[in-house]
Amino acid sequence: MSQNTSVGHRLSFDGALCTVRYIGEVEGTKGDWLGVEWDDPLRGKHSGEHNGKRYFTCLSNQPTAGSFVRPTRPIDKPRAFLEALHEKYASEFEEEIAKRQTSNNNENFQMNDTIQFNGKVVEEVGFEKIRKQLAELKELKVVLLDGLRIAGVLAYGGQNEPGYDEELQRTSQTCPKITELDLTRNLIYRWRDVNDICRQLKKLRSLKLNANRFEKVQPGLVFNGITELHLDETLMPWDEISSIAAQFPNLESLLASSNSLTSITTTLPVTLKSLVLENNDLTSLSSLKALSELPNLSRLILRGNNLDTVFASQSGNDNDKSTFQFSRTLKFLDVSHNKIDSWLFINDLSTAFPGLDSLRISGNPLHDRSIASTSVTGLPEKPMTADEAFMLTLARLENLTSLNYSKITQQDRTNGELYYLSLIGKELSASSVSDEARILATHPRYSALCEIYGEPDITRSEGLQGPNIKPGSVAARLVTFEFYQVPSPGTSESAIDTTDSASKSCLIPKTFDIYRIKGIVSRLFALTPLRFRLVWETEEWDPVEEFNILGGEEWGSDEENDNVAEPRKRDIQNSDPTVVKVDGSKFIRREVELVDSTRQVGFWFDDNTDRVRVRIEQL
Repeated sequence: MSQNTSVGHRLSFDGALCTVRYIGEVEGTKGDWLGVEWDDPLRGKHSGEHNGKRYFTCLSNQPTAGSFVRPTRPIDKPRAFLEALHEKYASEFEEEIAKRQTSNNNENFQMNDTIQFNGKVVEEVGFEKIRKQLAELKELKVVLLDGLRIAGVLAYGGQNEPGYDEELQRTSQTCPKITELDLTRNLIYRWRDVNDICRQLKKLRSLKLNANRFEKVQPGLVFNGITELHLDETLMPWDEISSIAAQFPNLESLLASSNSLTSITTTLPVTLKSLVLENNDLTSLSSLKALSELPNLSRLILRGNNLDTVFASQSGNDNDKSTFQFSRTLKFLDVSHNKIDSWLFINDLSTAFPGLDSLRISGNPLHDRSIASTSVTGLPEKPMTADEAFMLTLARLENLTSLNYSKITQQDRTNGELYYLSLIGKELSASSVSDEARILATHPRYSALCEIYGEPDITRSEGLQGPNIKPGSVAARLVTFEFYQVPSPGTSESAIDTTDSASKSCLIPKTFDIYRIKGIVSRLFALTPLRFRLVWETEEWDPVEEFNILGGEEWGSDEENDNVAEPRKRDIQNSDPTVVKVDGSKFIRREVELVDSTRQVGFWFDDNTDRVRVRIEQL
């Protein structure tokens, strides 16, 4: 190596970045070694140990992040900040100047000559044109210098090196209009270098330092004007993230994803409005309690952690919850793709986030569970559909206006709350009176919903929906749909599942339209949306007049009425919808196609309809 190396320095070997964690001898070998931690944790051989002895510790929790390399191994040449900027945005012109000056040996070099690219003459151009192109650096606003092996203000050494101040001055003159700067995946590790560069860029507002490895934060640095800071994949502990964020007096947005964070121990600048902590190791929202002190935080992204509770009990007693509450300014919360598997998590969100109106919670195991709890009978044991998950989530959070990026309409809220209230009624009906208080404690919105829609019918003998349904009750607004599928024309019955699993039931509010019901059916039966018909098989029967008249008798004759049997219902698997009386007259079940429409499905039913059977016919 051409320069002195110390612990904490960043190096690159054949394009692979690493950080020096140890310098010295390794027992059982000769000479000195560099113990390095690779940015790619799969690149190494161990975690800093050799023959049972630990020489250094890696920030990564992967067991193969470390290696030992000889100090004599050639490294990739680092770059200074301004050098990388010129190489990325002005190299073709500077190379042309150098090449032409060299080829002419500084003699007979005309102010106007030809510029060639790939051996072809492009145009006659002089130094003024080249200067104009280079001057475009002054107009740059968004600068991306990711992966260019930038070591700092200078390629080697820090602020005590000769030429350091002159390089800073050239930086301020070269690109004064930069507003966004991306220094992701470089060799920069000194916060002083970052601060000195940023101080030259008076208009800088967004700074990306992702996937770098920094030394311990020094106090006294000030990053004025910057409102957005990216520290993803830096493996910085939270106290270091908090320390550097405190030196950004105008900070409004902080991104610190993929840093293996397990808790948030200190707060952040009160100016912060948006915080992204994706893909860390947080398990409970109570581990973020310190952030509840932020008065302006409006957006919190926690996607891809290990969250499964809101309040983590210290003693294991549910009544001993550590309570905290975020500011009402926090409107948007993303807890998608975590480990949430209980509705209690949703219930507790109202307490912790009183101002919450937008939630993203998709991709959690909760939605892979059955709607029915172990105490509820009469409900199918099957994973809930997307519509059911949508309704049961919004029904628990009264102030929610957006769920999983879908706007919640007033009709959505009515349908969801009615459906939720009916399920509570079923749960109460399947339990004893002594369990009622315990059950209702898990449904904190029950009383409020009863005030809006009335109490659900609770019958502890045969379930929620008895033969006499009170008009206007929750039960009267829901219908149990039993769907089953028949072969499409030209398809053998063997291609259709005729087992009990081919018949699926679900509760649907009468306020749903046919398009929404078809959406439910397409998910239940894995059908192409709108490529099938829905036919309601009513309980009414009509005579087949053609058959009866041709048979020599007119249907409706009083003759032999004593011998006429009532029409029978056809068997569930019987594809023939007709029945024959003892007198030979023939009847057919009245069927109604539920045609595509935005009209509510309740239009087809009377007030006492509580269960319907619907046939699915593929087109």
